[in-house]
Amino acid sequence: MTAVETTAIADFFDEDLAPLVRRMADRPRAEGGGEDSREIRAMVWEGLVGLGALSASDTVRLAELLGSVLYQGPLLDTLTARELLPDHDLGQAPVALAVAAEPWSGQDGVISARRSFVGFAAEVDHFVVGGADDAGMRLALVGADHPSITMRRYEETSRGEAYEVEFAGTPVTAWAGSSAEWEAAQANARVRQAAYLVGLAQAALDHAVDHAKTRRQFGQPIGKFQGLAFRLSELSMHIDATRLLVHDRDAAAHAAANLAAASDLARTVTTRTMQIHGAAGMRSDNDAQLYYRRAAAESVRLGTPSRLRRESWGT
Repeated sequence: MTAVETTAIADFFDEDLAPLVRRMADRPRAEGGGEDSREIRAMVWEGLVGLGALSASDTVRLAELLGSVLYQGPLLDTLTARELLPDHDLGQAPVALAVAAEPWSGQDGVISARRSFVGFAAEVDHFVVGGADDAGMRLALVGADHPSITMRRYEETSRGEAYEVEFAGTPVTAWAGSSAEWEAAQANARVRQAAYLVGLAQAALDHAVDHAKTRRQFGQPIGKFQGLAFRLSELSMHIDATRLLVHDRDAAAHAAANLAAASDLARTVTTRTMQIHGAAGMRSDNDAQLYYRRAAAESVRLGTPSRLRRESWGT
């Protein structure tokens, strides 16, 4: 992504829109509505597409920018799907990944599978569904509007838009890539997810710093106390170090290790942000708890840190 593209999208997330974006997928448990949030997500999707996000030259920088505003939507999945289907015209349609290294049925032009924690399943036009067989990973593109598809929204920690999706004899629109192509696309997706987590961690730290500048104890801002100042400086150092890993030109070759590091970083920074805010950080109108909950979900989206480390070690 060029500096011009980055600036345009950063300007899009201005001080009026950014607070709405941070909460546009924050739906409380058992809430049946969410239409306002869905409209905001649709508007944000159109805005990002209009600014060229689907054809960005540096998707890692784009992902970090999305993380900094806690963007919740199918853009990162769609970028991965477009890598897997370079010859298929997806246009500007949003796509969700429903891939797992689990058995599935894919015969006679139809598939049957059940996939967990599929993001924004109710709002996409296509799914890329994948499963493992004797030949490795196999993936298929299917239309999201087919009646054979059923879904159930999870009531989980991040209060987002994650679904269990079942495909029961769903017709295949196109077969997507080989096992090797999936591994390459997955590596790129993990680098983007790591960048997203770096952006999230930076935003959480900025939120903590702002609080440390304004919260006063003993006649001065709490940020003046050395113990807290040193803690914030240490977090900033870790964010900068992880950012260098994620933006390295060979980041995809170490995607699993980089994502594990970024996942640990996001959980650590958001936990410290909650601690710095104290009880006020747990209030629903305080973004500290929002960063914490988002980090809990996003840090395991493409593999838990322990699993990613085992992969990077080749075990």
